[in-house]
Amino acid sequence: MGVDRNLTQSERQKLATLEAQRLAQLGPDRSLDNITRLVTQLLGVPTSLVTLIGEERQWIKAKQNFPVSETPANLAICQRTIERNALTVIEDTTLDEEYRNNPLVVAEPRIRFYAGAPVFSSEGQAMGCVCAIDYQPRSLSERDRGILVTLAELAKGIFETSNTVGFIDSVTMLPNRQKLIRDLNTLNERAPDQAALPATLIFVETTRPGYYNELMHGFGIDAVESQSRDVANLLRISLPSSQILYAVTLSRFAILIKQADKQIAFTALKALAARVSSGEYETNLPTRLNLRTGYYDFDPGLTRPVDAFGRALSALHEALSKRKPVMPYCVEFDQAQRRQLELTTGFLEALQASDQLHLVYQPRVSLRSGEVVGVEALLRWNHPKYGNVPPLDFIPLISQTTLISPLTQWVVCEAIHAIKRFEREGVPLVVSVNVTTTNLLEESFALDILDMLDEHGVSPSYLEVECLEMEELLQDPRAVETIQVFRDAGVRVALDDFGSGYSNLNYLRRIPADVIKLDRSLVSDIDNNAGSRAIVFRLIQMLQHFGFEIVAEGIEDQATVDRLRDFRCDAGQGYFFHPPLSLEAALEATRQRSSA
Repeated sequence: MGVDRNLTQSERQKLATLEAQRLAQLGPDRSLDNITRLVTQLLGVPTSLVTLIGEERQWIKAKQNFPVSETPANLAICQRTIERNALTVIEDTTLDEEYRNNPLVVAEPRIRFYAGAPVFSSEGQAMGCVCAIDYQPRSLSERDRGILVTLAELAKGIFETSNTVGFIDSVTMLPNRQKLIRDLNTLNERAPDQAALPATLIFVETTRPGYYNELMHGFGIDAVESQSRDVANLLRISLPSSQILYAVTLSRFAILIKQADKQIAFTALKALAARVSSGEYETNLPTRLNLRTGYYDFDPGLTRPVDAFGRALSALHEALSKRKPVMPYCVEFDQAQRRQLELTTGFLEALQASDQLHLVYQPRVSLRSGEVVGVEALLRWNHPKYGNVPPLDFIPLISQTTLISPLTQWVVCEAIHAIKRFEREGVPLVVSVNVTTTNLLEESFALDILDMLDEHGVSPSYLEVECLEMEELLQDPRAVETIQVFRDAGVRVALDDFGSGYSNLNYLRRIPADVIKLDRSLVSDIDNNAGSRAIVFRLIQMLQHFGFEIVAEGIEDQATVDRLRDFRCDAGQGYFFHPPLSLEAALEATRQRSSA
């Protein structure tokens, strides 16, 4: 049934009025002309109309023998049909107390008879009429009443399928992204003497990113589309009728308004957020809405439509990333986006160059013996323009492109060369490489890596794949199957950042692994926080009981080492032992710790 079950009668009527206004803007429809032609032929009246009623206007979408195309709403006889939400017949308007002095009755065209059947919106509220008009009094038989109601149903079907040249969103029936771009172009192209007033483009995201995709897995696309319609209707009834709402995606909407009306829109959105959080509205699915808004103020005559669109979208992305309810556009957003774009587009060149990408190795130290028992291979990028780029600045970007596959293969290949070097130096070590869920979902990923090991004569036991993104990994069983292929072949498997984000004990029984890496957030304060000590101690005991090797990350002082050693943690990694080192320095550190 959707959100309409929570709406008041006035809110239902507002939705119907907004729908009538939207449909009136779509232009003529020849199918509606056929309906008016049928009314005149079957009922034997000289005039028939298909109308839509807004707050201020009555639009005549189709007509037979009528001189005007719109009237003030307060003069429309169809207004009574709208109010009653049912078939209405006035046999003689000159005897009707409300309409006998109406200008359409006392002057041309001098309407004497009116019969109107309501055209209902999808929420069941009248938004217009199919009506029969005569210029002399008459009655309407039961047969004719049935015909009029049936033709009104046909008109409703025509309106529901209206989708003029691709500018209507098929789910919400709102103007879509293409219509927004066209309207921005229209503002931009006005002649100087007709220049548009300063404008504001607002983007509204109604859920956290990716939430609708999760809902689709659990409830299916139909339920999610129904949810989108519910949310669209909540936004429509919350905003002033003069402010047009656009559907950009299932969860994202836009509002294009004059700057002078900006605060009105923000007040309405804030009030809606409060009503939703209080549980006043129930949508079709029992889900939590979370409104985030980004906006851009601009002069339509001086700003390209694509720039207005992009800057408002940048503001929304910033609001989402910083979890702010409202965020205006700032020029620094563009600079950050340009840098991200340059990093992404320049990465293929980096892969092919010999002097941009390299690996460093951070030793993993046994807390029992103090010896180096492995190293983690970490990627570094010396960018020709930006210098040393932190991995967090480019790895998440590359993970979203097809470059993540050749990048991971490049890293594994370099790691294999390091394994060979350690062997030649007489200090064989396990080298750990990070892999993403995208990698694990590639059909041949595991076999390609195993082929590389075989080609270089390296035992799989010296390679460790370190899995990131536990939440994404668990959503697809193919990723877990790939991990099992690695483990069956003898490659070690580590689960990274245990104790942060989505990490929980539940996934340990679902992912075959050898090593659990405790996140630095778990171990950073175990020396001065009794609660943290108790948690880490019990966690290590339990994980070791299940056969996992435990590695603590982010160790920065001796006191933390002492605590972890007391807890019988297997190994540690962090700047207290060694920062990430070049291959030569990692070899030297390994020799020194072995001799000590």
